[in-house]
Amino acid sequence: ACCNDQYATAPPQHWGDCGSMTQGMTDRMAANSYLFAFGERGLLVQFDETEKTPATHAVTALNQQLLALKLRGLISTTPSYASLLVTFEPAAISGECLSRIISELLQSPSSDSVNAGSEIDQACWQLPTLFIDERDEDARELQEALGLSWDRVVTTFCNAEYRVNAIGFLPGFTYLGGLSDALYCRRLEVPKSRIPASSVAIAGNQAGIYPMDSPGGWRVLGRLPFAIFEPARPSPVLFSPHDQITFVSVSTSYFNELLASTRHGELRLDDFKQ
Repeated sequence: ACCNDQYATAPPQHWGDCGSMTQGMTDRMAANSYLFAFGERGLLVQFDETEKTPATHAVTALNQQLLALKLRGLISTTPSYASLLVTFEPAAISGECLSRIISELLQSPSSDSVNAGSEIDQACWQLPTLFIDERDEDARELQEALGLSWDRVVTTFCNAEYRVNAIGFLPGFTYLGGLSDALYCRRLEVPKSRIPASSVAIAGNQAGIYPMDSPGGWRVLGRLPFAIFEPARPSPVLFSPHDQITFVSVSTSYFNELLASTRHGELRLDDFKQ
């Protein structure tokens, strides 16, 4: 190993030619992954992806394995659909050392779990959602675009099971895979200047949840009665990549009860986990 004490106390090393270092690491990594220098404080692990082997499994598994090492000098990890960005403090751990660690994770006997996406921690959520009225302008436009009644849109949306593919764009914005082909739709031609926080929306072949008030071009279906991003929480972002989510249509009265509980700090978010 390139570092002593389970990688956690490595002396700083000079990281010279990033290109030659990462080329060497690339040769040692799994056949479907590549490692690149990302500035002086970052490494980017890129995975190949096919329709039968989605890269999100490999990204999530590698991210969890890397975080479990609790490396000194590791600043953050940012998973996306097909890559993992790792940032670090060079004074605490060198880029070459971190590259070797990542390579060893991918080449270790447990690398099957990284490449197949098994043994991934995940939470399963059932989220109470107040859907907009069928007479709402957004609902009318979507019904026309899809050729479906609003009841059919809501039912189809709630019958699907979604997977958190990535968190990004805004802190906590949740990208969800699993949207039914029947609900495929184009983004709004003219984005809205404000989409309310906790809005559930769709665009293309994805669903998403807005973490805060922001401009946006996705088509809003409804809203959750609680925040999915709250800086004061121990874990500000509610969901994690690979979490499973289903949406449950609720009445206005029940939604308002949940909203009141949220405002009084009485709502237990864990109650919505299966």
